[in-house]
This record gives sequence, structure tokens and C-alpha cells, in this order.
Amino acid sequence: MWLRCLGFALLVGFPGVLYAVGVSNPCSPPILKNGYFLPPRESYPDGTNITYSCDTGYKPIVEGWWARSMCENGEWLEEPQCVEETACLPPAIPNGKYIQSSTHWYKDGSTLQINCNDGYSLKSQNDTMQCTRGTWSSLLVCQKHPRACVVPPNVPNAVIIHKKYKELFAEFEKVEYMCKAGYLAQDRNPKRIVTCVSGNWNEGPICTLSTSPEPKRPEPATVSIDNCGEFPDVLNGVMVRQSERSLTYECQMYYKLVGSGTVVCHSGGSWSAVPTCKEDYCVLKAGVHPKFTVTANVYFNNGEAKELKCVGNFWATNYSVVRCIDGKLIASECCNRFQWNTGLC
Repeated sequence: MWLRCLGFALLVGFPGVLYAVGVSNPCSPPILKNGYFLPPRESYPDGTNITYSCDTGYKPIVEGWWARSMCENGEWLEEPQCVEETACLPPAIPNGKYIQSSTHWYKDGSTLQINCNDGYSLKSQNDTMQCTRGTWSSLLVCQKHPRACVVPPNVPNAVIIHKKYKELFAEFEKVEYMCKAGYLAQDRNPKRIVTCVSGNWNEGPICTLSTSPEPKRPEPATVSIDNCGEFPDVLNGVMVRQSERSLTYECQMYYKLVGSGTVVCHSGGSWSAVPTCKEDYCVLKAGVHPKFTVTANVYFNNGEAKELKCVGNFWATNYSVVRCIDGKLIASECCNRFQWNTGLC
């Protein structure tokens, strides 16, 4: 008896909460221009399905001459819509992407430029599709690039950190392995970076059990940064964070941090070791390399690659991939898109 009284009290005391949990909103009839739907009603309960079709000269926004939509909490999933038969629906490009239309359909004559995901390249030299009277001129395919790498190898006693799992990696993409606690790689370091080069990963770490771990040295006591006077100045660096006992520095673009980015104030009134910012870039100066059509200096981060147009009378536009490796620029041959996509360059 007391349970029924409690239920009555909840119903009276919290009607709004009961409504929010137990009642879903119905849908109003959809506004469907140039089409019709069944069954026609003044209101549709949650979960109701309707079927619709379009007038002559029009088609649904999905494949087929009829389509369905369902009412879910006051909204129609897949809002019914009829478009001209000459319009094109969004194409499916596995492993590729393009700029989506806000209307979710494309007028006759519209064009799409396809960009493949990292590690993939277009099977054909053409990268553009055109809508012609309801049909795309050609369906472009993004296939595995001949220089891309598959999943990095499994290394016993190690994992890959800071990378979301994926099945394909672009050339020169890097992953970082970390040995599990108590294990070290060949260079006595728990971490190892490997790079995808010409379709293969360079050698990964061999994580072996560490037999002589170095003892940790006691760190000096730290005090408030007010006891250490002026803040250290890091050339080509900037202080990004300040706490009660420490300062954190980062380097500006094209520079690499050497040493710990965190500087603490020791109890003796002195700062801990201050990091330095080392040059970590290459520059291609305009006019120095007549092979390329650059009118201003081009900067590269270390390890970065850029595609530059080549000078010359070619039947198709030629490009060279220029890479910055340890402060030096390395340029590939000048090749056209067909040669790049087919692995001939």
C-alpha cells in the first residue's frame, strides 16, 4: 500500500520529470514540395514511418523512385525532399573526401574536386567529377598509394603512442613506439620513432629487459619563483605557462626545443637548466633554384615535405616533392600526376 502512495506522490510532485522521461513528441506532416506521401494524417506518433514519392521530373533525395522517413521525437529522420531528376546525389568515395553541399544534392553541371585521404591516391589523373543530367561523369577511386605503408608491425613488449589506429599511413609519416615499464630499446631509450619510407617502415625497436636501471637522483627542493629574480630569456622561445614554482617554455615555429621546457626555482635562489631553441627548418630561397616556380622564400619544418611546380615546357603540369631532412633540402624528379599516381616517378 505504501508503495502505491509513493507512486502517487511522485506523479503529483514531479509531473514534468515523468513527462520528459515517458512521453515522446509527435511529428507534424512534412512539407514536401513536388511530391506526395502516405499515409496522410494531421499528426504522426513517435516511431511512425511514411513512404513518399515525387512528381514527374523529380526524384527523392535518396536512391530509388520512392523513399521512407520515420518520426523520431518530433523530427523526421531523412527529411523527405524531392529534387529535379537532373540533379545528382552525393557520391560515395571510399578513402576520399570533397566539399559537401549544404543542400545535400548537386545541380546539373556542378563539379566536385576529390582529395584522397592520407596514404591514398587517385587511380586516374583526373581529380574532378561533373554532374551531367543526374549522373556523375565518372566515379573516381582512391587507391593505396604505392609509397604508403600498412599498419606498423607489432613489437613485443611495446605499444605505439599518440596515434589513433588506422590501416594506412602516408609516406614519411611517423609513429612512436614505447617499451613497457622495465624494458629498453637498443639505444637504452624506452622510446623509438619509426618512419614510413617507400612503402616500408624503418626498423622498429627491440625492447629488452633492463638489467641495470639507473638510480634516481634526489631532485633539489623547489621554492616560489619570486625567490629567483628575473625570469630566464630563451632565444626564439616564449613562456607559455607560469605556476607558483615553475615556468614552461615553447619554441617559436621552425625551432626545436632542446632540454626540458619546464624551469623551476631551486631553494638556493637559482633556476634549473634553461632550454634552448635550435633551428629546425630549411628554406628554399626564391630565384636560387631555377627548377621551381617560386616567387618568395618557402620555409619547411624539419621532416616536412611540400609539392612545388616545376619550370619547363611539359605536356602536363609537373611537380617535385621537396623535403627538409636535418636542415638540408632534398628534391625529387619533376613528374606529372599520372607518373606520381602510377608509381613511375
